[in-house]
Amino acid sequence: MKNKLICGLSCVLGLGLAACTTSDEGETDAAYYPPVTYDAATIPTIDTAPAAIDTAPVYDPYVWVVVQDTEQKACATNGPGADIDAVLLSDATGPRGYGKIGTAHFTPNPLGNACENTDCSGSNCKYAYISNTFQADTLPPLTEGMPAAQVNETTSDSGYFSLNAGTLQIQIGSGDGTGPVMEVKSGDYISVYEVDQSYIATGAAFAGCICQPEHYTVSLQNAAGTKTLELVPSLLNNYNATCAPLDATSTDGCGSTVFMVP
Repeated sequence: MKNKLICGLSCVLGLGLAACTTSDEGETDAAYYPPVTYDAATIPTIDTAPAAIDTAPVYDPYVWVVVQDTEQKACATNGPGADIDAVLLSDATGPRGYGKIGTAHFTPNPLGNACENTDCSGSNCKYAYISNTFQADTLPPLTEGMPAAQVNETTSDSGYFSLNAGTLQIQIGSGDGTGPVMEVKSGDYISVYEVDQSYIATGAAFAGCICQPEHYTVSLQNAAGTKTLELVPSLLNNYNATCAPLDATSTDGCGSTVFMVP
């Protein structure tokens, strides 16, 4: 081991002192710097363990169902686009809830692909957002609650909302839609009731109704709308013979369709 030179400030500054290991009185530096002793009981302990980090993900469930019309510029009738009657949440045991009363929200298509009143039959898209006879606050709520659409031959229809290339957002309320908001979980099913050929079979549409099954996509969102899960159709209504069979590339519902939550 090498000897360690003890040198004071004068030595470092090169002031030419004869020795830097003793004082002028011949005493060693140790006399001026007595060793320090500690009582072990007074020495503070240092916690070197790292702070625990909570890495558990924040629970952020899906509570919005989003129905996006993909029938853009479908203006041949009074109800352009997908005609939405109701939205149902089910699981393996059966129905759990319908569109919650008071939660339906509609966003018109911002790309200019929607029909104008002059485009529709009789120059009145009366079942769509731009209707001359219905207001925006009365149309979207028609998608809330249990199915109630009625398609009449000579009088006005009731109980559904034509999306006209826009987007419907709705939460699910337990039971008939009046209960608390329900979370949509993996393994659940979302059924969208779109006015189609099956409505003739149930008597909700007159016998001669064209009731063309129309296309739309379905996705889920969290409460803040910052997380989206796209769903794929898993079952079409058997009455809609004009719908293409589902395959691995299918993204749109066609008429009344069931979507499975992965």
